[in-house]
Amino acid sequence: MMNYICGITSTKRNLSRTTNSQLSLLKKNYDRYRFYIHFQLNEQLKCLEQRIETQLSILSEIQEYFRRRADVEFDYAKNLDNLHKQINQKHRAQKARRETWFFQSIYNLWETMVQDTRSHVKYHTIMSDICGKYMHDKFNEIADDTRRMFMKCKSVGLASHEDIYKVLNELKSTMKTYHQYQSESKQAEQKLRNILQQIAKIKNAKKQKAMEKRVEKRQMKYTETKVKAFKARNDYIMTIESVNAALQKYCSDDVPDLIDCMNFGFHTSIAKCIQMYLSAQDNIKRGRQMTIETLNRAIGDLDTVIDKQKYLESYSSIFTIPKKIKFEPHKGDEVATVNAQVLIRDDMQSRFKQMQNRLASLKTEHDEIFKTIEATEQSLMEYINTKNSDVSDLFKDLNLPQNTSKNTRIEIEDYYVEKFKQYTLSSNLISRLQARHDIMQKALGATPPIGAVEDKK
Repeated sequence: MMNYICGITSTKRNLSRTTNSQLSLLKKNYDRYRFYIHFQLNEQLKCLEQRIETQLSILSEIQEYFRRRADVEFDYAKNLDNLHKQINQKHRAQKARRETWFFQSIYNLWETMVQDTRSHVKYHTIMSDICGKYMHDKFNEIADDTRRMFMKCKSVGLASHEDIYKVLNELKSTMKTYHQYQSESKQAEQKLRNILQQIAKIKNAKKQKAMEKRVEKRQMKYTETKVKAFKARNDYIMTIESVNAALQKYCSDDVPDLIDCMNFGFHTSIAKCIQMYLSAQDNIKRGRQMTIETLNRAIGDLDTVIDKQKYLESYSSIFTIPKKIKFEPHKGDEVATVNAQVLIRDDMQSRFKQMQNRLASLKTEHDEIFKTIEATEQSLMEYINTKNSDVSDLFKDLNLPQNTSKNTRIEIEDYYVEKFKQYTLSSNLISRLQARHDIMQKALGATPPIGAVEDKK
């Protein structure tokens, strides 16, 4: 295939050297050139149509993605809704059993999570509607607008082609006229030369005078054809420039303008449609941020001391201190207190000293146990805090972190509970002995030793 460009300079050079015998060849070259111009312009429209189809194919895949995304969002919202309904159903079925749950701060956290689930049902249902309905319809609208705009611009391109074809037809006509008038001018010039040569050969004055009229007539004919040839040449050259300018203008300006017109608003419409999706995501993000803040407040409200106090107050009848046991004297015995009579005073003083020594030893041991419990509590809490709740790294690296050995916690836990058991039993023993000590001290009238302060721990 010959490679024709938007211009006919080569044709112009060929035409400038054309003779009458070459006119038919020039017409063939012109017809071939016009055929390839016509072919090139049609191919351009086909390429532009293919470009639009490519854009619409990409748009169709985006639309299909959001249609499937809508199904996923709907299924997710449906599953969350089922989960929420199951939880509420369970709450209603176990309402009597859950009456005391309100005293637990963790229950507020649980209620917040349930409400958050309901909120997410709403969020993802709306997202499903946006992806499956609003965005789907918007993508259809964009596709229809793009096809309609292409057809209108295609008609504009075809109209421009018709103008180019008219100029090419004009070029053919001016080329034919130019060569015709050039041929007539050459013929008139040759006839004028012939008659001048004939006059130069005639010696008779009368015959020369008779020939002068013929020369004058031939001169007028030559001038007339020469003027026509000049005008035809100017028209031919101007038409060539007009054709070149038209092709140059169409290739350089009209084609890019056609592409802009065909795609007018295409990218903006897609951007607006995707921004609809981003707006939905942003609203969900704000809702999730509110949930995070609510959950953080609920986490901050977790308080074991307040939970314990509320629980004990709600079950005060069960956890109240039992009534003190009263001394029931034997019939005839009127003494209701411990007293150090002479017969048992020495023995009581001996027991009192032994009890003092034992209490001192137990309190020392008790304090050591308490210090050990504090250190163990700190170690156990440090172990619990090493369970990092920040999972940001999981979103950077899909490799899950290695879990620390649970045996370590169990060992610390067992040791802590054992020490707590010792501390509790030791406290109870000290309380019992302290009660005996105090009542014996009161009976003996002994002065408490300096520094002997009851353990309040």
